[in-house]
Amino acid sequence: MRLIAALLTLVASAPAMADVAVMFPISIPQECVELAQREGVPIVIENRYQATKAKIRLARMSNRDPLVRDCRAAVKRAQQAASQH
Repeated sequence: MRLIAALLTLVASAPAMADVAVMFPISIPQECVELAQREGVPIVIENRYQATKAKIRLARMSNRDPLVRDCRAAVKRAQQAASQH
């Protein structure tokens, strides 16, 4: 679904990232591209709205899907990397 795009939004909207300025557009992690294409989600997040929408969709997806698990892990790594800068 469009949760893949939300993963990129996680970087922009996560509470831990509140002190980090997010510049749009943001490309989704490579691990999320296949899932995004399958779900009809853009691979480039253009604004906070798209980011939030993608975050919510990803959160609602089943963790049984290996693409979802990989994408969530990639988003988490991206968030951690962004918070360290």
